[in-house]
Amino acid sequence: MSKKALLEQEKSSILAHITEIGEPMSLGEIEKTLPLSINKKTLQRRIWSMVEEGLLLSGGKKSHTKYYVDKEINELKSVPKEQIEDTCGENVRTKSEDKDKNPIFSSDAMSLLGYLNTPSYARKRSSYQFALVDNYIPNQTQYVPETMRVRLYEAGKRFNEQFAAGTYAKKISQRLLIDLSYNSSRLEGNTYSKLDTQKLIEQGLTAEGKVHKETVMIMNHKEAIEFLIENAEEIVLIPFTIRNIHSLLSQDLLANPKACGKIREIEVGISQSAYTPMSNPHQLEEYLSLILRKADKIEDPFEKSFFLLIHLSYLQAFEDVNKRTARLSCNIPFIQHNLCPLSFIDVPQEDYFKSLLYFYETNQVEPALELFEWAYLRSCEQYDVVTESLGEIDTYRIQYRADRKIAMGHIIRQKLDEATATRYLEQYCIDNNIPSEDKFISMTLSDLAQLHEGSIIGLGITERIFIEWKSAN
Repeated sequence: MSKKALLEQEKSSILAHITEIGEPMSLGEIEKTLPLSINKKTLQRRIWSMVEEGLLLSGGKKSHTKYYVDKEINELKSVPKEQIEDTCGENVRTKSEDKDKNPIFSSDAMSLLGYLNTPSYARKRSSYQFALVDNYIPNQTQYVPETMRVRLYEAGKRFNEQFAAGTYAKKISQRLLIDLSYNSSRLEGNTYSKLDTQKLIEQGLTAEGKVHKETVMIMNHKEAIEFLIENAEEIVLIPFTIRNIHSLLSQDLLANPKACGKIREIEVGISQSAYTPMSNPHQLEEYLSLILRKADKIEDPFEKSFFLLIHLSYLQAFEDVNKRTARLSCNIPFIQHNLCPLSFIDVPQEDYFKSLLYFYETNQVEPALELFEWAYLRSCEQYDVVTESLGEIDTYRIQYRADRKIAMGHIIRQKLDEATATRYLEQYCIDNNIPSEDKFISMTLSDLAQLHEGSIIGLGITERIFIEWKSAN
């Protein structure tokens, strides 16, 4: 790549990052959060250059200077030059026309969604349609057309080699925790900014002026996403898994604490909808199991993800937090296949809920499918930049993952402290002919330090044994 092309790529990445954050940032904040490895002085020069070009605006003085994006200016800069200058041409799109055109939905989908413009009380009442699941035949019925699956796979594919499930998610784990926690919470009306979400997740700093519920919502997302990443190789699509995801997402948020991870026993309604979910607890449990059995048999990860997203939302198996559970669960196929995750970046709240409501009431998937495709491609664009800044996969970590798990399980069962564990690991490397023993030992001790109750699957230990070891150390 030429020096000029590299410079433009860096400026483009910086601009996209500041635009995504959506609020003024200091040089230090940009440097800390930027998913791109760049020298601070170089970063400063790039930012000053963009200010001179009018791509960025600045406010404040000296060390208090903050930089931000004027969205209207950058929208104008993105329009081809001939469209700006030829203001008399018949094909010129005006600003008002651009605003009227939805970037996610086709004109056909927009026409279908017009159905929701009628007040909910005037729309046809609908209830849960059992046939939607009963008649779905895995690998024969198709929600996601083959051409779309191919397009999404090409965009989302990250490795040519066959790495263990969850390898890519672990590689981008810190960014994924922030992106998915922020965007999934945002879709529920959470007012935390992207930067405040990052501070909360990385430093435990609660944003000023936020209600406790919003803070808990984000931290719950963090725990649930960590659970998916850490246990990618062992997770199977069964009710136990989905109930645990729900429990992690809903802890300390429900009026009834016993409802966390439990099939609901009360009736629920959907705001602004003519759809009434089923209320029989026995049927809810039966159909949650059926949905997951069919999803588990679906071979294509995109079909499986979309199936989980719409059907877990539609079933409403829990008292609350159903859509959040669906958004995280639909990422299981992507994490396990080492594909780009779906973080719902830039998905408008209104568009998201309209597409779901339309499915609830009409059982037609077209708007939801278009949103799914747009959101996934948008996520792929985001993680293309992240991947470039992270470097190559550590093949040593992957090659000796099984050995580390065996060793960790032994250390926890025997309640070894760090010094004793180190001696054990030294002997383990000798007995099992593991090269670079210092690297193996440091990796294992680091992994042990980061363990929590939601990441012990595969170590051959129980939660009680883990807690006893943690208490002893």
